[in-house]
Amino acid sequence: MGPSLQQAGWLALRAIFLAKALSLALQAIQVRYGIPHQSTLYRQFLTSEVSRVNYLGYRLYRALPFLYELRCVLDWSCTTTSLTMYDWLKLEDINASLYLVKCDAVLNRAKHKQGDKQTKMTKCCNGICLFFFLICVIWAPMLKLPWGNLSSNLDHDLDPKGYLDTFDKNDIQLICCQSDASSLWLVPEVVRLRFVQSLQWDPDMGISFSWVLNRDRPKGKELVRYDRPVSTEDLPQRWDVMEVLNGSHNSFRIYNVYPRYFRVTGSGEVRPLEQEVNAVSTDLVLNHGEFQWWSFHDINSSDVSGCEGLTGPMAIIVSEETPPQGILGDTLSKFSIWGLYITFVLAVGRFIRLQCSDLRMRIPYENLPSCDRLIAICEDIYSARAEGELGVEEVLYWTLVKIYRSPHMLLEYTKAD
Repeated sequence: MGPSLQQAGWLALRAIFLAKALSLALQAIQVRYGIPHQSTLYRQFLTSEVSRVNYLGYRLYRALPFLYELRCVLDWSCTTTSLTMYDWLKLEDINASLYLVKCDAVLNRAKHKQGDKQTKMTKCCNGICLFFFLICVIWAPMLKLPWGNLSSNLDHDLDPKGYLDTFDKNDIQLICCQSDASSLWLVPEVVRLRFVQSLQWDPDMGISFSWVLNRDRPKGKELVRYDRPVSTEDLPQRWDVMEVLNGSHNSFRIYNVYPRYFRVTGSGEVRPLEQEVNAVSTDLVLNHGEFQWWSFHDINSSDVSGCEGLTGPMAIIVSEETPPQGILGDTLSKFSIWGLYITFVLAVGRFIRLQCSDLRMRIPYENLPSCDRLIAICEDIYSARAEGELGVEEVLYWTLVKIYRSPHMLLEYTKAD
């Protein structure tokens, strides 16, 4: 056996020895202090005593989503009981409300003398802090949204007329294309001749231009398209097009083919900027040689710099509300920022409203002079369950239900000593 294997074996033996020693030490401590009785195993450590720390911890435990429900369902599934799951949940809710009532009576009401005014510290902690929290919930998300002129540092050569002053610089992209087409114009001679003849017969000629934009997000709307037919007054003359197709001339001009500035919304719609009045005009050139291909030459390409001499199709795109990657990005892709903000505010408002509405209905169950007798019944139910006395457990449970159904009995059982 090599030295490395001996070292590893020695470390493993030491780890086993330390684990065994720790186990023996814990067993000795348990024997010294005694093994807890089975009837006390049901107790939660947060409700074992009434203190400020336990009270806040229990409130936090009840506020965490699904934690309380998961514990109740798992306890009912793994514990021998005569109660149905719905009755189990009722009992747990009664016990939880009684513990909170007792904490409020001991920690707050017991120190308050009748007629004393509330202290400034109490007003600040409970009132002022809640007020500012609600203000932050309502207004803080709005402050994070883009406002005002965010593109003051935008290159003036890219936007000489100030069309993009109200947009964020990070949402603006310049698209430059080669003037020559990426594919050859492979049209049979017969088809070309028939096309020229159709121009002679039909005086109505139409030309349309399309932009196809591909982006990473939002999901499901990565590919967007913009189509625009050229108006009749901007079309070239029919004989100019015929001369290019016949080979006697090599180009013809089209005016106002498409707008220079586009706006791509979060919903996938492509629209030109409303304030823009100038459109792109072009010379379409049919190149002749061994093969034929078309070229698109922007006659106003010098108006905007940044394409480094390229004279092909050029556009400036503003992509609005581009969300980040991940779960948040997918959520913002389906719902706009404003929709997510309104949903968040409504959810918080609904939660606050539930806490503040119908308070009069809680008076018989929360403003109890003394809840010790009801807590004792709950503890007896837990003790009977732990001892396996399921009949006693069910009898005590229905006794507790009977007390809560009768206002007179509830008043008698909660009288102050």
